[in-house]
Amino acid sequence: MAGPILLLWLASPAIAWWMSQPIAPRHEIRLSAAQIRFLGSIARKTWAFFDTFVGPDDHWLPPDNHQAVRAEALAHRTSPTNMGLALLANLSAYDFGYVPAGQLLERTARTLGTMATLERHRGHFFNWYDTRSLQPVYVSTVDSGNLAGHLLTLRPGLIELPDQPILAPRWMHGLMDTLVVLEDAAGTPAPAALSRFQDNLDTALKAPPATLLRAWRAAPRYSPRSSGASLTARRSAGHRR
Repeated sequence: MAGPILLLWLASPAIAWWMSQPIAPRHEIRLSAAQIRFLGSIARKTWAFFDTFVGPDDHWLPPDNHQAVRAEALAHRTSPTNMGLALLANLSAYDFGYVPAGQLLERTARTLGTMATLERHRGHFFNWYDTRSLQPVYVSTVDSGNLAGHLLTLRPGLIELPDQPILAPRWMHGLMDTLVVLEDAAGTPAPAALSRFQDNLDTALKAPPATLLRAWRAAPRYSPRSSGASLTARRSAGHRR
């Protein structure tokens, strides 16, 4: 009985290596325009949570959840997993063109600054810090492992920043994702201001500005103020309240 088990144990490194090899795709998978639009809107709505709720009121720590249905409520508690996800959300928002590098660095520095002041136990962050009083509850080694993985992912992203162009390559795509969310909130038919804004972005995406000077000159066409979209957004938000 011991022989087969011993052989399996000896072969386990080779089996683990074989199972970890990437699977070669049989054919290239391409997303449709509708799928890309849907995923972009989900990404932008996800970033909206961190952009809205991770701020000075909660010491730049992410609240655990926001309840929007029935009675609105915000859970003012956080965990190492939540903190790691908030840090990666900043980096992802930069990659998707939602925020510039300066905002990425500012938000990251503020969250890490608060984390440096938090009470810990033998190096472990506690779980369920109150985001207002910063009082901890208990230690979770699982959450500590999650945070470690998030920080290992964050590090190379920040190291690469000095080599990136000042104007993020996806900044126009970030505007398009935001416009999709705005159109969904405004309902159908889309207001004329949003339609004009859509036309301007579609034109720009076909031939995006190649230099900072050209982007600066073209910026007024992509501003919500130029098409009245900001007024539409305010009216839509007020209607939904």
